[in-house]
Amino acid sequence: MSGQALKGRGQSAARPLLPTATRPLAVAVVVLCVLVIVVQGVWIRHGMETGWVDTVVDAKVRAGLGGHHLLLAMLVWPGEPVPTTTLTAVLVLACLYWRRFGEAALVAISVPLAVAVTDLVLKPLIGRTSWGDPFPSGHITGVVALATALTLLLAARPVGMPRPLRLVLALTGFLAAAAVAFGVIGANMHHFTDTIGGAAVGAGTVLLTALLVDRLSRRHAEQRDRGRAACP
Repeated sequence: MSGQALKGRGQSAARPLLPTATRPLAVAVVVLCVLVIVVQGVWIRHGMETGWVDTVVDAKVRAGLGGHHLLLAMLVWPGEPVPTTTLTAVLVLACLYWRRFGEAALVAISVPLAVAVTDLVLKPLIGRTSWGDPFPSGHITGVVALATALTLLLAARPVGMPRPLRLVLALTGFLAAAAVAFGVIGANMHHFTDTIGGAAVGAGTVLLTALLVDRLSRRHAEQRDRGRAACP
């Protein structure tokens, strides 16, 4: 599927998930995300569960939201497994409807992969503290992965969607992720740095998947062209 990305219904020109000009930026963001996770992981593994940033930010958020239980539940809810899975499926189906198979593959692979990396690898490996496995935040991993995937889809110029609307939708996705972060901190589920780690996993996994899918797609196209050139 990754080698058959199409522009839209009735259009068949192949194109990459990431434009050539944006690939260096995507690589830089992936490297930054890895560094964030590694530094935080070393910090936690050495017994330093929180720092002064957590102390300051956590206290302010919990002071402002701590007594609003209904609001906190609403803020946290989008990061739960059912909403995250549902939104992922909606994005995949929308891509399939518009015959954008590369984008569908990106969403279907990267969002569940990001959540799996957090829940099955990083939490057991470096997240264990005196009060559970909070690092990195699985809620934030899922919503940031969705927001990043949505931004990549919108950057591909959907048919009939003006640029201002695409910018608003992409910004809305990350604002929703920020709201979930406030919710999990206010509900005493995570520290501030746990949400930063979750955001790094979510964004980094989606961008890395897009880079790898594009590379495989280019390699497939080159092999196909060489095969055609070799035919008499």
